Amino acid sequence: MIEIGLLGSTGSVGTQVLDIVRKNKDKIKVKLLGASKPSEKLLSQIKEFNPRYVYIESGELLNFKNTKVFVGENSLDFLRDLDLDLFIIAIAGVKGIKPTYILLESNKKVATANKEAIICLGELEKDKYKNIIPIDSEHSAIFQIIDRKPLDDVRRIILTASGGPFLNLPLKELENVTIDQTLNHPRWSMGKKISVDSATLINKGFEVIEAHYLFNIPYEKIDVVIHPESIIHGMVEYIDGTVVANMSNPDMRIPISYAIFYPERKYINNNYLDFTKLKSLNFLTPDYKKFPLLKVAIECGKKAGVYPTALTMADEVAVNLYLQGKIKFLDIYKIVIEVIESVKNDKINSIQDLLEFIKYVEKYSLLIAEKYGSS
Repeated sequence: MIEIGLLGSTGSVGTQVLDIVRKNKDKIKVKLLGASKPSEKLLSQIKEFNPRYVYIESGELLNFKNTKVFVGENSLDFLRDLDLDLFIIAIAGVKGIKPTYILLESNKKVATANKEAIICLGELEKDKYKNIIPIDSEHSAIFQIIDRKPLDDVRRIILTASGGPFLNLPLKELENVTIDQTLNHPRWSMGKKISVDSATLINKGFEVIEAHYLFNIPYEKIDVVIHPESIIHGMVEYIDGTVVANMSNPDMRIPISYAIFYPERKYINNNYLDFTKLKSLNFLTPDYKKFPLLKVAIECGKKAGVYPTALTMADEVAVNLYLQGKIKFLDIYKIVIEVIESVKNDKINSIQDLLEFIKYVEKYSLLIAEKYGSS
């Protein structure tokens, strides 16, 4: 029996994790559920899975029978004492940083869909990333191909991007796109934050930084290509010219299942590729003029220091404002770029430094955002 802890259980990835659990009740036991607040969805999950522990960021939750409840970030140290087979981080945004840090420092085995934690922790935890199994489809693809083998014969890794909902929309028309248009991803069913990030392509820049740390590979050996069909999720090219690609229909349950059962594979459903119906697989160079945040993100990764964290927090602030209808789509670009251009690089030496810098960037980004608006 695999005992897991799931933080972010009510979100898009978290609910798909629980779909896997339902189909494997004889193999997986949920010992911990975590969410931002005590919603009806969380209460339903607690009743169904009967976890030993529950964590919520804020609010009040009555103790269920045989369930202990922890509330607030200050209580997260309880994770250090949990002896589980796997902790799954399905939290969106920078809120995933502190639990990820605690788990890595405690040498726990972690499966994560939270790229912000890896990006912001950066060099602080680089020796601990060996304990991570990635859930993002692109990083899972590379992980499955490399499978922790030495990278001496790897020429480059290639991350694919669908191009998002605005791949074929002219730049001038991005000014007035609606929130509904932005969230209408052509291939994947995802949460709102990552859907917006996919529309701006900054998400792929985040993934480049994450790949750099997870696989300890230089930026010069990481490429991005637009692949609208989202059938190939990642590729590894070797020095002899051989390219190994990871292919499947776009279904997050595949990398989730692989992370839980690694190194084994389990049946999920009949969602198999029918190669006779694949008329073509297309690959395009990213349009950096239309999607400048992809290039900005990669440059922030190369600069290291505080830049990846500034990028992450500025984007989180801008995306939240956009989802609230307070700014336009292209204002996300403007806010992120203005924040990055004003940052003075420095080294982050501790988790305390990191959390304080995140608060600073949040306030500064909100200040910058005041000059923009949807009117």
